Amino acid sequence: MRGEQFYMTQAESCARAAEAAPLANQRDTLLRSRAVWLGLAAREQGNKAARAERERIRTEEQDHVR
Repeated sequence: MRGEQFYMTQAESCARAAEAAPLANQRDTLLRSRAVWLGLAAREQGNKAARAERERIRTEEQDHVR
């Protein structure tokens, strides 16, 4: 499972657990955890986009040099 998908799965799991949590402090903890997982997924998306952009630039530079 890829990083981003793993993070999203964890976030969904936290959301479901928060809905079922009988205590407010449990819900709050799970919702905070969900937010962290979503943040990690967003960061992974940003990293992937930056990596693709670097690769695109590197390829263009190589093509330009030839």
